[in-house]
Amino acid sequence: MLAYHYTGINRDYWGASPMVEFPSLHQLSRYGYLGVELFFIISGFVILMTAYDRTVQSFVASRVARLYPAYWVAILLTFALQQFWHGGREPTSMEALGNLTMVQSAFGLTDVQGAFWTLWVELRFYVLIGIFMLVGMNRQRLLAFAVIWPVLGQVAENNHASFVATVLMSTYAPYFAVGIVLFLLSTDLLNLSCWLGLGFTWVLSVQQATAYAERASALTGAPVRPLVTAVAVTVMVLAVLACSHGPLSRIRWKWLTLAGALTYPLYLVHGQVGFFLIETLQTHLQSYVVLAIATLTSFALAFVIHRFVERPAARPLRRAVDRSLENLTVR
Repeated sequence: MLAYHYTGINRDYWGASPMVEFPSLHQLSRYGYLGVELFFIISGFVILMTAYDRTVQSFVASRVARLYPAYWVAILLTFALQQFWHGGREPTSMEALGNLTMVQSAFGLTDVQGAFWTLWVELRFYVLIGIFMLVGMNRQRLLAFAVIWPVLGQVAENNHASFVATVLMSTYAPYFAVGIVLFLLSTDLLNLSCWLGLGFTWVLSVQQATAYAERASALTGAPVRPLVTAVAVTVMVLAVLACSHGPLSRIRWKWLTLAGALTYPLYLVHGQVGFFLIETLQTHLQSYVVLAIATLTSFALAFVIHRFVERPAARPLRRAVDRSLENLTVR
């Protein structure tokens, strides 16, 4: 996503089109919008793994502790930056406060950063899984849900039932559904029903991703080919499958654990910080040098947030949320 935002989208920060500044890199980075789709596929897998055989209370506490500390810091950093840099969104103090909830979209408030829209999608997925946990979660129900959910979302979209389509996340449901089925396969690779479910949700995911190709072409200023998009989605699905079952699942490199931990804070901070550096430095330094500075600064910020915010805050916040929910349950 970082490469896509910095060199894929046709923005003004470089003083010229990224297609001109980075002609070779742009050939690949313009497909970086699929990073969101990969994120949702992985989320479908990981969130099911987190929720399976756990209580709703424990699930909510773990998600709050994982998402909010880094997010709050990113909000504060972004708001502070935008007090003297006017190249990004310029939220009011009330909008910034509303963003701290992470549900600002539900109240019609503007996201402090454009990239934060994905978190609203993610939260709705958590709610659906939480409801599923209350009803009762088992393999058969999960598989049925993964197959039926995207179809219902698309039916709602086609019939202009906007509220239902929003709740069911019609645009992104296929990717989460693929992740759910991949999780089921990770525990039972020989299950034929799961393989059929994977094939079905893969088709829906490819269909959704290729349908967005025209919009992606407009954003990048260059053609985004549906065939390349379809192949990329297929590779992503196969990669998650390979990492969850087989030789790749046994890799235990420490740097991979750190890299995985940094992806979330990096996603939160790279946008406005990077664009500020790019716009400020692009007239003084060579483009690839500016790109390297923006990238390394974003990674450094992500590491600082992970090391000094996420890690110290996660356990106390999880316990506090867990206790609060327990008290509510007792009452």
